[in-house]
Amino acid sequence: MMMGSARETRNRYGASAAGAVTVTSEGYRIVHSYRVPLPSPAFSGDPASPYGVAVDIGTTTIALELVDRVTGAVLASVSLLNSQRRWGSDVISRIRAANSGQGAAMQRAVHQNVLDGILRLVQTAGVAGSRIGCVAVAANTVMAHLFLGLSCAGMGQSPFTPEATEFEEILFYDLFSTDLSVHLPSAGCTVLVLPALSAFVGGDVVGGACSLPEDSPDPRLFIDLGTNAEMVLTVNGRHYCASAAAGPAFEGGSISCGTGCIPGAVSSVTSSGNRFEYEIIPGGENNRLAGICGSGILDFTACALESGLIQPDGALAPVCAESGVRLDAAGVVRLTQQDVREIQLAKAAVRSGIAVLLEKAGLSAEDVLSVILAGGFGLYLRERSALAIGLLPASFAGRISAPGNTSLAGAVGRLLDDSMEMCCRTFVGAAETVTLAEYPGFEKMFISGINF
Repeated sequence: MMMGSARETRNRYGASAAGAVTVTSEGYRIVHSYRVPLPSPAFSGDPASPYGVAVDIGTTTIALELVDRVTGAVLASVSLLNSQRRWGSDVISRIRAANSGQGAAMQRAVHQNVLDGILRLVQTAGVAGSRIGCVAVAANTVMAHLFLGLSCAGMGQSPFTPEATEFEEILFYDLFSTDLSVHLPSAGCTVLVLPALSAFVGGDVVGGACSLPEDSPDPRLFIDLGTNAEMVLTVNGRHYCASAAAGPAFEGGSISCGTGCIPGAVSSVTSSGNRFEYEIIPGGENNRLAGICGSGILDFTACALESGLIQPDGALAPVCAESGVRLDAAGVVRLTQQDVREIQLAKAAVRSGIAVLLEKAGLSAEDVLSVILAGGFGLYLRERSALAIGLLPASFAGRISAPGNTSLAGAVGRLLDDSMEMCCRTFVGAAETVTLAEYPGFEKMFISGINF
């Protein structure tokens, strides 16, 4: 059976990515760059407070940028982990914790993260925090509720109704329990939170979709891949939205040898003849393997499929049925039968979500002209592997782009131009949220998406 050799790689996680991606010691990849056109600055506020802070609050990570609202320049970028992780790694766990009396503590935790981030921004840029006049926040609906101190009770049970999907502008010091300081925003600083669509399609998706160029090809599919894969299919100004429960497999979770993006983790796999070749994230001791991260998992699965070690129905070939598909001779990284089943369930969730939206819009996969993979995972996903395992339809080949952290771009856009508010409202007004589990035929679509 095939096994392989290793080489360190810097083209994915090294110098070229510096300033765009932060990889924490725990292996979390925080993306604070984006490749979308920002609006021209149209600042008309207090000239004494020309700066703004854009914040992307994710379930796991938080990214912030300090922006000059007059020139549009980004003065500093900061990224950190969301301290709410202690209450669970996913939004369902956070909802349960909030509904069990932990909401106030969770709000304090994320507020402290944002305060720490702002302090680091002004120190890095060498400016006075008192010149900050606005903070714009993009977040999924649960994170927005916890940030604002709203009840999560309605999102803990069917029909999963959030307390709010539009959020009023609020004074910074009415929201944050902290004293005025030269390192913190001005006394008149306001906080803006981008609107959401539903309990599981939030302002991060709305802001991300609204940050895309107006002349983007249509029909267009926007996907933010993660534990919950949010997707928006845009057709003639109409937006069909859904959230697919993909689970943690594509982030290294639920996989026996899976890990985050830590030194020593396999980040890429290719096949050469009868051998696997793989790249590892540099910095580990003596090239010692530490596991395999999300991008490597997709590559490894695709290569094993092409070599016949994984069959189209997901069963392992007899030669590796007991040992698993080994990447290295020692078997530090291997795909077991259970691993493959986890990957199949994750990709079926995404693929069936796409199928539902296409059917809802009366389209085929061939009709989609542009596919945008937002967020960190999209940046490192190899198109060939995503197509080979059936995560995305084959007709998407050559139509896929990865613009990075579009959620943060949406928050920056809101700081630079007030018309972004109307753009978000227009988007929400033209959007239809599709609940996948309630859609007729979803179960059949999910089952048909399990095989590779």
